[in-house]
Parts: sequence; structure tokens; C-alpha cells
Amino acid sequence: MDFKKILKEVVEGVEGGYAATVMGMDGIAVQDYIKEGASCDIESFGVEYGKVMAEIRRASELLELGEVEEVVITLERNRVVVRPVGRDYFLALVLLHDGNMGKGRYLLRRLASTIGEDLLT
Repeated sequence: MDFKKILKEVVEGVEGGYAATVMGMDGIAVQDYIKEGASCDIESFGVEYGKVMAEIRRASELLELGEVEEVVITLERNRVVVRPVGRDYFLALVLLHDGNMGKGRYLLRRLASTIGEDLLT
């Protein structure tokens, strides 16, 4: 599966989207895409938010709240949607604060189910 092409389709398909990644929970990128002209250190982003995802997952398990399905981080200038794919990977989409987060969430949810099998084999 051409992950870069798929990530590009997600980023380009969401108003305000400018970067996306498929990354292991260990912080190693499988693939990423950054919109031309955008400035984003997606690799550092992935490493740092991979740690956060691991902590959120541990807290959810400790509290017996169920599996983490999605995490949305709202910042002053950006929004980040993070969706786990299995136990070892996650998808993340970075968009402008006023970007179309609803569509971004929908596309990541759909993508997670599509690529999950390819990542796990």
C-alpha cells in the first residue's frame, strides 16, 4: 500500500490540513506527508505525541475505560487528530485551528480501518 499517496489524499482532502503521519508507538515513522509550503516537524511531533498516546492508553487501561479510539488536541494555532491503529501504530493529522476537523476525523477513522491490516501483516 502506498501510504504517502493515501496520506496526501487525506491532507489535501481536508480544508486546513497540512501534515499527516503513520507512525509506530516507538516514534519511528512509517510514512508522512507534509503539504508543499507548510512548515511542520512531523517526525518530532510523532515522537512526542507517541509518548502521550502511550500514557493515555495506560491510563485508560488502568481505569478500565476501554480502548482509546481517538485523541484530539486543540492548540492556539492548530488542531491535531490522533487515531491508534492496532497496538503498535497511530495516524495523526495536523490542521489549522479553523480547518475542517470533522472531515479530518472522518477520513482518519476510515483510513485506520483500511491500513490496519497492511500494518499488522
